[in-house]
This record gives sequence, structure tokens and C-alpha cells, in this order.
Amino acid sequence: MRQFMFALGILAAAASFGCTNNNSNNSTTTGPTPNLVTETFNGSITQGTTMIHNFTITNAGYTLAAGFTSITPSTIPSLGVGIGVWDPNAQTCGLNQLQNNAATSGSTAITYTSGAPNGTYCARVYNGGGITDPTVTVSYTLQVEHY
Repeated sequence: MRQFMFALGILAAAASFGCTNNNSNNSTTTGPTPNLVTETFNGSITQGTTMIHNFTITNAGYTLAAGFTSITPSTIPSLGVGIGVWDPNAQTCGLNQLQNNAATSGSTAITYTSGAPNGTYCARVYNGGGITDPTVTVSYTLQVEHY
């Protein structure tokens, strides 16, 4: 048995001969970027109302962006939009991430670049001051992009 252990030790030493860990490359291996998810929400609000749209991020650490692709009627220059974390217990959208009170159609209203964590989020659309006539109903299309 003693000779077997000695032979095993010699074999292990021979197998590791010339092997060093002089890896000066400190890069980490990363996987591919996940697919971009584009969610489209349609709704309408009046002067004193809001709409909430929920979405879920399952790939943490990437950019989150939101913007209107349309706001009608064209006499309404902008709407408010905010991104928050959805509270399922209180059924509320806490606008604790980003907010833009004068988001216009055709532009990115909000960009969260510090890497959104996984979870359920909400986009809240509201009158940020653009709806001045209480009889007007404003329709919109909101796009949210995340990973």
C-alpha cells in the first residue's frame, strides 16, 4: 500500500509539472446580452386621472427606457410619465425611480442606466400640466424597453 501511495504521489507531481497559474488576464467571462423586450401600453387619461401599467424585469443590470410613441390630440404637448416599483400589497405604483412631468411623443422620456434590478415595475402616466381643459381625453401609446 505504501508503494501505491508513493507512486500516486509521483504521478500527481508529474501531471502538474509545468502547470502554473500565471494568468495575468483578469477579465471575467460573461454571457451574451439578453434580448431586448419592448412592451407597448395604450391608454387614455383626463386632467385628473392616471393610468398604471405593470411590467417585469427578469434580467437585472441593464438599461430601462420609456417614452411615448403617440399622444393625441395633437393640441396636448406632453404628458407625465414615471417609473416605479410596483407594490403588490398596497396595489400602488411608487414613483421612486424616475419621473418626467413633460414627456413628449417621439422621444425617450426616461432612461434608467444604472442597471435595473429584477422585479415588478410600473409605469404611471399622468397629467404633468399639459392637459389644461378638463373636458379633453388624451390617448397615448407608451413603450417600455428593458431586458
